[in-house]
Amino acid sequence: MILTGIVARYFDAWNDHDPPACGACFAPDGVREWRVLAPPHIAGDPFPRFVGREAITERIRQFMESLPDLEVDVSALSEGSDERVWTEWRLRGTHALDLGPWPARGEPVDFSGVSIFRPGPGGIAHAIDYWDTLLMFGSRPRAAAY
Repeated sequence: MILTGIVARYFDAWNDHDPPACGACFAPDGVREWRVLAPPHIAGDPFPRFVGREAITERIRQFMESLPDLEVDVSALSEGSDERVWTEWRLRGTHALDLGPWPARGEPVDFSGVSIFRPGPGGIAHAIDYWDTLLMFGSRPRAAAY
């Protein structure tokens, strides 16, 4: 698997813990949205959307500060006929600082997700991220009792 171009730079910036470099991968009016449903105890828009480099950078900065040792590994990627890039990734780290209503307890964080990127002439024009929020918050599914 070879990850190249702007999407490779974006994931490298995550692993370098460099929010401004992450934001710089987006077009000036780029959009990053989460297609994740927040659990009921988390207030706000269930599908947050960040528009522009500054908003994208700030949200990534907050996330990186809360998981200062995070690592993102890309395990699969594909480019569609419409030039979108699809990636499957796994994020691991330690939740060290509160992130909004998500209180830090020093617990390990380990979850997987999918991101879809639409590159444009000025950088990433649109990115959509999918992951299971319950796994991110440390809830583990229970086996069904039969």
